Amino acid sequence: MEIRGQHLSYCTNVHPVEALADLEGRLLEDIAGVARRLGVRRFGTGLRLSAAVTDALAADRGRLDALAARMEALGLYLFTANGFPYGDFSSGAIKAGVYAPSWGEDERLRYTLTLAEVISALPGPATRTISTVAGGFRPEGLSWQIMAARLRQAAEGLARIADRTGVHTRLCLEPEPFTTLETTPEALAFFDQQIAPWPEDTRGHLGLCYDCCHQAVFFEDAAENIRQLAARGILGKVQVSSALALSDPGDEAARGQLLSYDEPRYLHQVVAKSGDQRLRALDLSAIDLDDPAWRQAEAWRCHFHVPIHWAGAGALTTTRADWEATLGAIVAEGLRTHIEVETYTWGVLPAGRAARLEDDLIAELEAALAVLRR
Repeated sequence: MEIRGQHLSYCTNVHPVEALADLEGRLLEDIAGVARRLGVRRFGTGLRLSAAVTDALAADRGRLDALAARMEALGLYLFTANGFPYGDFSSGAIKAGVYAPSWGEDERLRYTLTLAEVISALPGPATRTISTVAGGFRPEGLSWQIMAARLRQAAEGLARIADRTGVHTRLCLEPEPFTTLETTPEALAFFDQQIAPWPEDTRGHLGLCYDCCHQAVFFEDAAENIRQLAARGILGKVQVSSALALSDPGDEAARGQLLSYDEPRYLHQVVAKSGDQRLRALDLSAIDLDDPAWRQAEAWRCHFHVPIHWAGAGALTTTRADWEATLGAIVAEGLRTHIEVETYTWGVLPAGRAARLEDDLIAELEAALAVLRR
């Protein structure tokens, strides 16, 4: 849906769509049900399409056209796609596998351009976005130069697709703890050093996806980040999300409450703030509890996408103020961008869910709408 020039929706990675039959099944009706509850006649979607689903659609134009017609009939359009997870995102232990393939591998390039071809055939505005991993898994040491070279191939491919279809797609890098680009300052430096020298037409097909949870984990200033990204013209997409926050790491019971969120499917990176220093752990289970620096830190933040309308429970709070500041800065700067609520952890939350997923999604979208309207 559109509000104040922004396209707003939720990411469909909350739905288990790993095969084309899943997409052709209940998914579009589920999205349309959310739209009806909100009273929206034309509702934008943020589709998450795996490589398998993308390839299946690209190989069968008839089924792709049928999908487009069904979206039109239901009053749905596509303005963004989540191209970060390549494979199965709904079962098993995903952990660091979510970063593969990296932007050092041909398969990431092939998948992304195929995804762009597919979404160009679906109803929607002339300008769209795809969010993607910001390089790869950081410990694997992907260089900025190799990453930029592959991204340039992607941008040039997107330019060709735009010339042929009339749909301009912008590929948006999504920094995250333990990816090649983690922080907003790192991302700004990457664009300044690696992307700025590109021709303008090519450069316009690459941008940044600002995930509020990811940057809040690093205790970044959300409003200042948006101002800097706006000044450079590289903000393409925002994912509205909240992280878990622990303000008293010295309290054993409080630490235990946070550690109860440890689960086997997703990575939940943790950053502890101690003055200007940052301690980091790849996962909740990787925190060195024998290290007094962790217990003596001022605060911890954890990459666990919790519902954006939550304020917290017990000793735990959330970084809701960060996503609110992000949306406030977008409105203040007069930006037109793509906004996607991205809480994908409903199936692994230890508590606090509504009886129906639709009710959870409505509560989140209404929270985001309230801030945009304010």
